[in-house]
Amino acid sequence: MNRRHMPSRRSWLKALGVGPALLPLFQYERAFGACSGVSGPKRLFILAWSKGMLGGGDSWATTGANFILPAQMASLEPYRQDLLLMDGLDYKFIKDMPGSGERTGEACFPGMLTGAFYATLSSSTSADLAGGISIDQYVGAGLQAQGYPGLVSLNLAVQASSTARLSWKAPGVAVIPNQDPTSVYSTLFGSIQSSLPPLDKILAMRKSVLDYVAADLDRFTAKVGGTEDRRRVALHQQNVRDLEQRLAQMQLSVGTAAPACTPPVLGTPAALGPLPVLRDYRNFESIAKMQIDLAVAALAADATRVVVLQLGDQNDFNVILTSLGFVAGGPNPADANTGDVNGIHTIAHANGPDKVKIDAWFMSQVAYAIGGVKGVLDGAGTMLDTTAFLAMNSMRTGLGETVGVPAILAGSCGGYFKTGRSLSLTSTPNNGVLVGLANAMGFSTATFGEPMYGGELAALRG
Repeated sequence: MNRRHMPSRRSWLKALGVGPALLPLFQYERAFGACSGVSGPKRLFILAWSKGMLGGGDSWATTGANFILPAQMASLEPYRQDLLLMDGLDYKFIKDMPGSGERTGEACFPGMLTGAFYATLSSSTSADLAGGISIDQYVGAGLQAQGYPGLVSLNLAVQASSTARLSWKAPGVAVIPNQDPTSVYSTLFGSIQSSLPPLDKILAMRKSVLDYVAADLDRFTAKVGGTEDRRRVALHQQNVRDLEQRLAQMQLSVGTAAPACTPPVLGTPAALGPLPVLRDYRNFESIAKMQIDLAVAALAADATRVVVLQLGDQNDFNVILTSLGFVAGGPNPADANTGDVNGIHTIAHANGPDKVKIDAWFMSQVAYAIGGVKGVLDGAGTMLDTTAFLAMNSMRTGLGETVGVPAILAGSCGGYFKTGRSLSLTSTPNNGVLVGLANAMGFSTATFGEPMYGGELAALRG
């Protein structure tokens, strides 16, 4: 790298915060330009899952500015001043729309981000079709119309077996989420691969990109000198290598690696379908972490300014959280439609202590994502300062209620939202939150979805 392309100390330290995926994805001097060339753009990151945020008798946070988080939400404590907690959103669209079909929380996915009556309401939730554009596509398309060159949105999922969808380009036109982190990697950054040294054969050739840039990094660190700068360089290098190794391990498990590599035991393709690694319940948690890492890196690199990440689908029949001690137990003999007895679906419907454990795990994923966004330096602050991060669910508890649904907003989106609060809401359509997101992102919007549900939820701004 010649001297005129050497990044300044400020731009380098700024780039160090861009998340664990960025360095192997760009030729790193290009990465500095991608991250420092745009000063604090607003971003939208939506994380969604099903089966409720509450269960087993657990409670939500108390209200006000001095709210107290219950045990299952303890992982959010470090970010309390960044949070705007909402308890009491109603999915009125599912109750009020005409037609005949299922109206439980399992049927809410097509309206969570659209707020519109469905074009098709069916007795099979996977056949439901949204009746409007979703907020991610609305904002992303608006950004592109203003000249933004990145992706309209990055839509990701983990073990979403059903065809029920969250994101919609138009009525009835679903956006299919990408469930393969390796494919996400390629989609985001494949267009500049020709400018990179050859990657490992697992991800292009068998050598880490870090091996090619280590000499430049070492020279730069020697010039900067400080202990804290050295520590951050080392930490960032390790994070990058960890992500590369996790991506490589997925490739190993489907037979693309050399015989000398020993893949983990991941089940048999015959039992698990054409994507055994992605669909194996034992990989749900690790893939979720990878997708969050890639989402944060994509936002930090300005490859997109809108992300939707879906963990599981509306049923979660065979999603099993092994870190909590749950193991596959086979189909539930009492009901062939509920899947594995240790899957989230069955546990959620039992609504006991195990549901509380599951809720705590999902809250830890919310905290991990918030921490990732906040870990990116952005001007005088962090990327969370200019981001609206929304965590939402399709129901209140695992029993399918579509009223009183909690949601978590983090980040003020450039000062638009007043954080550090917990709200108790009554009969409040989710449409008001969607309108708030559009306005916070700079798109003046009076209503979103069904106009009958009104405009922005005023409480979001204090």
